[in-house]
Amino acid sequence: MTFDHSAAVRVTSALLVCLCASCASPLPEREARGDVVALQASSAARIAYEQGDYALAQQLYRRALTRARAINDAALAADAAFNLAVSEVGLGQYAAADRLLRQAHYDAGRASSGTTDIQLLRAKVAYFQQQIPEAQRLIDEVVGMKAEPALALQARILRGQIFCETAGVHAAKVELQAVEKLATPAVLSMPVRADLAKLRGTIARLEGRVVDAAEFFEAEAEFLRLAHRYRDMSHALARAAEAYLASGQPALAADRFYLAARSLDGRGDTDAARTFLASSLSAADQARDDGARLRARMLLEEISRRRGP
Repeated sequence: MTFDHSAAVRVTSALLVCLCASCASPLPEREARGDVVALQASSAARIAYEQGDYALAQQLYRRALTRARAINDAALAADAAFNLAVSEVGLGQYAAADRLLRQAHYDAGRASSGTTDIQLLRAKVAYFQQQIPEAQRLIDEVVGMKAEPALALQARILRGQIFCETAGVHAAKVELQAVEKLATPAVLSMPVRADLAKLRGTIARLEGRVVDAAEFFEAEAEFLRLAHRYRDMSHALARAAEAYLASGQPALAADRFYLAARSLDGRGDTDAARTFLASSLSAADQARDDGARLRARMLLEEISRRRGP
């Protein structure tokens, strides 16, 4: 799923993440306040994050956190730890993100500032780590806090996704109905739109409506592209490919697997790219699509040349 970029009390326009290479998006950043050194590091980090350079954002947010600790500014430390955790989520470093969020919660308490966004991101990280009971507990806590609409919406979308995996399609559909009542234009940022499309697609897939599922996953991928969530976009394309394959459209599946692989290869994740290229070749064989087969083989050969013998 995805974390929201929308503005909140101490939030700027950043985002939250897809899970297991697929699901929940990160939340918006908190805004660095007061100290010039921390503010400069955070401002540069925010630009890096919005451009999808999570590694650089990680370095810069760590600098802001180090500064906040050095000057013993609780509010600044909470914000910096939260923002660094968002970057760690983008890099798939969920254990590190969890540790940072616990620190953010501690310092937010010291600063007497809100913790709803911290708890929601903790829930998403728990979900990424397949700690489902803990994720559900934290979601219930966020909903019980009477969170602002944007955060409540994200919490319920995550709950719906968990229900898809644990409680079955009926419970997920009931949760989706509640989500749709909250999904006003004011709270539907691109990452949240992606999460909602994924939830709809997952429900459609569970109900056997694989064509609908493919279309929802395509929409998810496009929302993630617009949000600069390119790693998550790749996995959404792969989900669409799987749905197209299940619907008897192997040519479309071959194309979407190829696009997913090409994007991941462009981000340096050649192992995942190889996996999706193998799926693309298999689908191209089913479709008897020589063009798709050639594209996949050429990219595989390019990867092999770069990696050497």
